[in-house]
Amino acid sequence: MTPTDDVHAQALKLARTYLGRDDLNGGWFELGGSSLDAARLVSSLDHDHGWKIALQDLLTAPSVADLLTASTATPGAPVAADTPSPVTAPAAGGADVLWPALARLPAGERLALAHRLLGYVLSESGEQP
Repeated sequence: MTPTDDVHAQALKLARTYLGRDDLNGGWFELGGSSLDAARLVSSLDHDHGWKIALQDLLTAPSVADLLTASTATPGAPVAADTPSPVTAPAAGGADVLWPALARLPAGERLALAHRLLGYVLSESGEQP
């Protein structure tokens, strides 16, 4: 089963919201995205639509639009845990953006995000939360 057109449309809408721009033809950091917003997008797609996209895939995709409209991504499909991560620390948009953004969140939202991210990490490793 592949994501429906509605799920693709919602993914693109969320990405545009998080990036604050309509054009999604570029990499996540190149388009001005932060690590925190990427994690939020991946978590929202999983939680709200059952569509699992690896965070590293979103962060390293040459085109966010192409990734989010790919019909080969499967809702609920596990992400290969043994796939080596090509992610390297970006020149801009990494921890220098992530930590201040986290600090601005209300404590309850930081805690909820931490729980969702921990669940994502544990599911990737095959452990139970």
